[in-house]
Amino acid sequence: MEDSGALTVDLDVFDRTVAVNLRGHLLCTRAVLPHLTATGSGAIVYTSSGSAYGAEPTRPSYAMTKAGVNALMRHVASRWGKEGVTANVLAPGFTVTGEMKKAMEANAEEATKWADYFMSRTPDTRLGESEDHAAVVAMLLSEDGRWINGTIIDVNGGSLMRG
Repeated sequence: MEDSGALTVDLDVFDRTVAVNLRGHLLCTRAVLPHLTATGSGAIVYTSSGSAYGAEPTRPSYAMTKAGVNALMRHVASRWGKEGVTANVLAPGFTVTGEMKKAMEANAEEATKWADYFMSRTPDTRLGESEDHAAVVAMLLSEDGRWINGTIIDVNGGSLMRG
C-alpha cells in the first residue's frame, strides 16, 4: 500500500498501518510474555522489514512501524532476557507466497515484470519463498536459537546487506 509521503499521507492509512504493524505486535507480546516468564523460557520472533533501516521515499508509515517493531524487540530482549525469554526479528525480503503464485498465473506479464525487478536487486539466483523464512523462525524458536537474543536477521537473498 503506497501512502505517498510524510506531507501527504492519509492519516487513516497511517493509523491503520500503526494498528496492524505496531499495535498488533505489542498486543501479541502482552498476550504471550506472561506465559513465557511463568515457565522461565521461550522465544518471540517478530516480523519486520529492511524498510526499517533503509530508505522509503513513498511509504513512511510502513518504515516507521517496522522500526518500531525493531525497538519493541530490543525492549523485550533486554527486559526479559534474564527471565529466559529471547526476542528477535525476522526481516524478510521480497517473498513469493502461494497467493502471489496464483496471482502471477493470472497475469504472467505483470508477474514477469515484478520478478525481473526484484531479481535485479538481489545477488541470489532466485526469489525468496515462505519456506526460507520458516526455517529461520524454526531455528530461533528451537534450542539452537537460545543464545540469539535482540537480533535482526535479514532473510532476503542478499538484496540488503548490513553488517
